[in-house]
Amino acid sequence: MSDVFISYSRPDIDFVRHLFAQLTARDREAWADWQDIPPTADWLAEIYRGIEAADSFLFIISPDSVASEICTLELEHAVKHNKRLVPVVWKKVEDHQVHSAMTAHNWVFLRQQDDFEANFELLIGALDTDLEYVKEHTRLLTLAIDWDQNQRRRSAGLRGQELQTAEGWLAQSGSKDPQPAKLHKEYLTFSRTVVNRLQRLVMSGITVAFVLVLGLAVSAFYRRNQAQEIARIAMAQSLAATAAMNLETDPELSLLLATKSIRIMSASY
Repeated sequence: MSDVFISYSRPDIDFVRHLFAQLTARDREAWADWQDIPPTADWLAEIYRGIEAADSFLFIISPDSVASEICTLELEHAVKHNKRLVPVVWKKVEDHQVHSAMTAHNWVFLRQQDDFEANFELLIGALDTDLEYVKEHTRLLTLAIDWDQNQRRRSAGLRGQELQTAEGWLAQSGSKDPQPAKLHKEYLTFSRTVVNRLQRLVMSGITVAFVLVLGLAVSAFYRRNQAQEIARIAMAQSLAATAAMNLETDPELSLLLATKSIRIMSASY
């Protein structure tokens, strides 16, 4: 992951190299594509991954960038995933030439006639605003994209404390920028649904386990080898109790423990 992805047009590369160096000097990890090659599917996929894994999307505004098809593709990919947008004006353009996604954001002016040092501090401030929230936005987005690209497999969902933390992040997002993307919400909803289903299954198993424990305890009074039966009951009870304790934090472990408890008791009948 990186702190910021820099989207720019090749004619502005000298300015971007200077900006990149200044960001690096301030311990900000920037992602910029320096390759002057024709776009390919693999190249564009790498660009998109860079955007997805960056906390902020910095767009260098110039006559060349607003007319660039590649820059537009990059910007639209950032908008699709609700990345934080930071417009940086390098050269003057007409307002109507700028993508509509940029109009709602505060622009940072780093033109030749501007005070670079003062305005660069404004840029650093924009990148650092709500940084913990934004980094979680990036982390959850990359997990959600991986889940979506791999047939939305159940094993890739969140669970336990990680799911609770993610849901807390989502709950506080109403007043934050950037907002969660659609994929964030789908991923967290899916994760909670899987956990709830597993917990219901575990609860059913624990209930069966305790019923069998009760039955086994009663039958032990009427059978020989009561000591062995009592030890079996104690083991089954311990497994069922541990399953109940781990229900919220590790439902898969709970299911295994409840299943083992049932098998121990079933062997006694």
